[in-house]
Amino acid sequence: MQRILAIIFFLAIFFHQSQAQCNSTNCVGPACRCMSTSSPGGLTKAQTPQLVFLAFDGAITTTNYDNYTYLLNNRINPNGCPIGMTFFIFHEYNDYSLTHSLYFKRQEIATHSMSHLTPAETWRNKSVAEWTNEIGGIKDALAKFANIPKAEIRGARAPFLQSSGDATCTAMKNLGMFYDCSFPTTENTNPPIWPYTLDQGFQHECAIPPCPKNKYTGVWTVPMVALNRNGTICSMADACDKPNTLDETYQYLMDNFQRHYTTSKAPFGIYLTANAWFQSAEYRLQGYKKFLDTLSTKDDVYIVPIARGLDWMKNPKPLAEVGNFFTCPAMTQTTCSNFSCYYEGDASPVGPRNMKSCVTCPDVYPWTGNPLG
Repeated sequence: MQRILAIIFFLAIFFHQSQAQCNSTNCVGPACRCMSTSSPGGLTKAQTPQLVFLAFDGAITTTNYDNYTYLLNNRINPNGCPIGMTFFIFHEYNDYSLTHSLYFKRQEIATHSMSHLTPAETWRNKSVAEWTNEIGGIKDALAKFANIPKAEIRGARAPFLQSSGDATCTAMKNLGMFYDCSFPTTENTNPPIWPYTLDQGFQHECAIPPCPKNKYTGVWTVPMVALNRNGTICSMADACDKPNTLDETYQYLMDNFQRHYTTSKAPFGIYLTANAWFQSAEYRLQGYKKFLDTLSTKDDVYIVPIARGLDWMKNPKPLAEVGNFFTCPAMTQTTCSNFSCYYEGDASPVGPRNMKSCVTCPDVYPWTGNPLG
């Protein structure tokens, strides 16, 4: 028992020191930011836009693409520009032609992994080289097969939210990734904390160890502020106690949104695993849509991709000017010829596989260590 108490005391001291080491002297904004419940740039609450991050993990398929575009259709921010979501993509069963289509609808395409192998525990001990193959591999595959500019693939999320701590962050830093959104927080939810940089290290509690111990200049972390429904706590919105009606779905999302909106105005994230939450119950899709309909009536709420929200944090503009910041980005359309690829036998290391690609099918099925086939 004494040993356990000693370990708990040591961890408490470690995290206290980690949080205390970041201050206005060694972390000068807006490029560097410490963990905080305050708006960036010294903005008052009234001057701060409420950012909303809508993100989905997994492969893009015909079914979930239809739901995503249904939610996006004709939906705009207060400045008249389309709203934006973030999609953390893994390779298996991903339709790269539909991924291409989402990107050119001004949606953010981010990385999840190449293999997304189970069990989740295996990701805990992966090396820098393995993470480089996984994150860099899916980044290469997205750029090649979805014909997306590689520089626009800026974010990462660890499979099952299980990182390897410093190994994961080192791989991200080496690959030039802008941000990570893998680390939950249940202790910093009321008021919720804002995203911060890892210039002075990881600063909120380590809910899923290991967490990074080193410093990573210029890399942002977007804490996954936990949601609450009927006393259940979850980082992924589909992991809480499931709503049973359209109105329960709407109220679940609205109650958690209000906790952000009425306190720190830190970005409100709804993180879902692909399409399962909607597929198993159509009323949840409609409740989600009703929630978005309500947000569209608020002139201080902007639904933007995570990377764009962080861009604003690096150059914070008050609400009166934010419409000029979140302008409709100019897009230079690239081609997508929609090839259907099939692999079996020696051409696939993981068994028979189909793949939809914007470019000519590679000779073998792309996989970890050979992301371009």
